[in-house]
Amino acid sequence: HVVCSIDVFGTTVNLFKNILGRFGVTTTFVPLTEVAAWERAITPQTRMLFLETPSNPLTEIADLAALSALARAHGALLVVDNCFCTPALQQPLKQGADVVVHSATKYLDGQGRCVGGAIVGSREFIDSRILPFMRSAGPTMSAFNAWVFLKGLETLRLRMRQHCENAVAVAEFLASHKAVARVYHPSLASHPQHELARRQQSHFGAILAF
Repeated sequence: HVVCSIDVFGTTVNLFKNILGRFGVTTTFVPLTEVAAWERAITPQTRMLFLETPSNPLTEIADLAALSALARAHGALLVVDNCFCTPALQQPLKQGADVVVHSATKYLDGQGRCVGGAIVGSREFIDSRILPFMRSAGPTMSAFNAWVFLKGLETLRLRMRQHCENAVAVAEFLASHKAVARVYHPSLASHPQHELARRQQSHFGAILAF
């Protein structure tokens, strides 16, 4: 059994509901920010809590410390999709997550040159769970694509800093515009998790909605 936040990438929903579901894995979807809802959804069969933070598109922020404590208390893994923040803005492993996943095609590369992903965890987890699967199932990246992603990482912090500064400027402009009813960006004091984002991330992120 998996407990997953509601606002995750569409293909993630498909993976849990339609693919893993065929193998007897059930998934309960809960609101990202309601820790009590996560706890209510946990059963004796729960093995993983999965979430994206910030969420897409409303930029809700999960309390990683609270959810990691909850996962540990129930013997489950906390897995975080960190695509929106990247390691430049948020490092969930340092806040108690067990595993972090990325679509490397997005910010990590930064230029849309390759398709790839990353799974990040402890050495023991990678060696015991991931490497045997990769050797048998074949989701191994080509050497050239890996090199392209490494080149993207060289400029990641610079790019993310500028992305974030741009997003703050746009969010503040939209928030003051009479034709805009509401802006969703963690940098704004009106955002419900503004203070949590300030503590948990090194910047507020580059995605906004209005």
